[in-house]
Amino acid sequence: MGSGQIGSGERYNEQRPHRAIGRRTPGEAYRATPKALPSGSGPRGHFRLRYDVTDSRGAMTLRRGGRLYHLNVGAAHARRRVLAIVDEQEVTVVALDTGEILSTHLIEPDRRYWRNQRRDPGRWPGPRKTG
Repeated sequence: MGSGQIGSGERYNEQRPHRAIGRRTPGEAYRATPKALPSGSGPRGHFRLRYDVTDSRGAMTLRRGGRLYHLNVGAAHARRRVLAIVDEQEVTVVALDTGEILSTHLIEPDRRYWRNQRRDPGRWPGPRKTG
């Protein structure tokens, strides 16, 4: 093949649009697809989805960075099918049957238990009432 000639692979991948991929070339479609990256090096806004069922107490566990964390969704939601949406800062747990947000948990890697931010913490932490 002399200079100035195009190989069949280059023509196929870079010049010839395809109906199956919206009249784009295979090269354009490939470059538009997100690529897998090592943990922690991905673009901001990265998230993952996890389908689960809460246990008999309305709790679930989540593995992140090789560690297991505990999330209390609430006893009222025991044995409920849920979707956990995990991004860089928080975990949002949604009921699969209604789409209702059941709990929101801030990601705190130094703690094993992530409190539900949608509920009051109760009497702790805070001043104790005496008398």
